[in-house]
Amino acid sequence: MKKLTVWLLLAGMLLACFAGCVNGETEETTTEVIQEEQKWVSTDLDVTKLDVTLAGQEFVILAQSHYDIGPEENSTDPLEDAMYRRNDKLESEYGIKFNNAYDTSFDNIALAVKNDAAAGTGEYNLVYQHMINAAYNLALSGYLYDLSDLEHVNFDQVWWDQDCKNGFAIGEHMMLACGDLIPTTQLITGSVLFNKNLFDQRGWEYPYEDARQGKWTMDDMKTMTKDQAKDLNGDGKFLYSDDFYGITSWSLDCDYNFFYGAGATMFSYDDAHIPSFAPDTDKLQSIYEKIYELLLSKDAYHLTYNEYLKNNDLYFTTIEVFRNGRAIFFPTNLSVTTSLRDMIDDYGILPQPKYDEAQKDYLGFVNGSASMAIVPVSLSGEKLEITGFMMEALASSSYYMVTETLYEVVAKSKNARDPESAEMVDVIIRHKVFDFGYSHFSHKNLPCSNIVMVALQENRPSIVRDITSSEKNTKKELKVILKAYGYED
Repeated sequence: MKKLTVWLLLAGMLLACFAGCVNGETEETTTEVIQEEQKWVSTDLDVTKLDVTLAGQEFVILAQSHYDIGPEENSTDPLEDAMYRRNDKLESEYGIKFNNAYDTSFDNIALAVKNDAAAGTGEYNLVYQHMINAAYNLALSGYLYDLSDLEHVNFDQVWWDQDCKNGFAIGEHMMLACGDLIPTTQLITGSVLFNKNLFDQRGWEYPYEDARQGKWTMDDMKTMTKDQAKDLNGDGKFLYSDDFYGITSWSLDCDYNFFYGAGATMFSYDDAHIPSFAPDTDKLQSIYEKIYELLLSKDAYHLTYNEYLKNNDLYFTTIEVFRNGRAIFFPTNLSVTTSLRDMIDDYGILPQPKYDEAQKDYLGFVNGSASMAIVPVSLSGEKLEITGFMMEALASSSYYMVTETLYEVVAKSKNARDPESAEMVDVIIRHKVFDFGYSHFSHKNLPCSNIVMVALQENRPSIVRDITSSEKNTKKELKVILKAYGYED
């Protein structure tokens, strides 16, 4: 079978070359096309220039699940199979062997990193750890290697999330990163689903063209959800189990998605990329008011975190409302599409709407539970060089071999067959947003990390007082963080 495949490939190349000659194409052009088709990893990586031989080396990744790394065998799941083929390609090309370790508890993973640092054994080449835990529990305590010092890694490449610097870099130091190498993190990115059947019934155009032109905004969504709620059973009450809504939402996704998707942040950076607490309270309040009017109106079903704590089963109700065709919009994250395979209506995928058309990019907020790539500080010498090379190899080979399959899984499932949704998924994934306040202050429960969720939960129309009253405590904690990174007044 392999011989047949080789002959078919050779035949294809010869035909392509012949066609090129007939059409006046040069041999050089044909060669470039073939090289482009064969590209599977960063062309900047050259194994012959390493100071260490990769062949026979072991590369250990510690993660919560094989979904972050890839299975050890072929899988019937398209995304898992793509990851398996990526890993197999890396092993066969470089002669390196993946030997992965797992622990379902991110607290246990943090403990393993700490113990490894204390022992100085360098047991793990790479760790995929919970974003918030890694940011405050490991990075601030000196357990992580500064990724900006790694050889072979080029964080300017498209396969690395370009907003990571705003979320995790302080000065010249960056301890956390993510990109195409961890598909599960790509999937925990804020997006909006809309029910196409309900759009068709109303004679509405799908918002794809507005999204392409940068005109898809929070005001558009508000207009489309206004006066859409219906008491379907006529009992005078609105319940998720019975009635129709313009929008269905869950606070730990939706609240943050809208806030950070609209460009909200309470920190700014100087020329040296040192953060300072500098909230624009007028702008933040304006963003919050749009969210408040959208999610706490009679046209919205909004599940708060407190309601969830009282009854965990309520989490699935927001999905249920959309799946059953009783909501026009569902702001969520991309991974939720896997829960909608039995949905009867077709749906489309959109990026998180902008605050207004003046906003430069669509911004897809990444939930704090997402896995981030970190390197234990215990690594040194040859192991450290191997880690840098393999991180770039994993990220770039994922870009070429895995990410397209991720698009297919999310955007071309049974209920989202349109190419426009795949186009929107690319926009969402390439414009992720990470916020310094959210990632570094969540463990302190300060307003810079959770103000929108708390305020909506308490049905408060303003967040200004909370922001201004927290200035002293926020600046105090910021000094602690800056000191941990080697910056003091």
